[in-house]
Amino acid sequence: IKMEQFRTVRVNAAEKVLQPYQYPLVPTPYDQRKEMGDTLFALSKEVPSLADSCASILREARERDEWDQAVAELTTQVLVVLKCEEEDYNLEGLMRHLNG
Repeated sequence: IKMEQFRTVRVNAAEKVLQPYQYPLVPTPYDQRKEMGDTLFALSKEVPSLADSCASILREARERDEWDQAVAELTTQVLVVLKCEEEDYNLEGLMRHLNG
């Protein structure tokens, strides 16, 4: 992923994360997977070359049986890129989008 395809998020110095949060595995039905993938690719086409990068990452994730996690993380990253300005370290653009 290139510099214009992601945003850096500032972590509060007071918050020391010893271990990252582990999401529980929840099976996703085929129809929901298809909708999630279609949504991701529709969003990623708004950033040059991002759809190809997403497809490559999802292909690898499918081989490792990590597709659900990968599509969720990629969708989050794409939304941040689309909704947050380059120096929006607090994700205010994403907050406006989600509350809007």
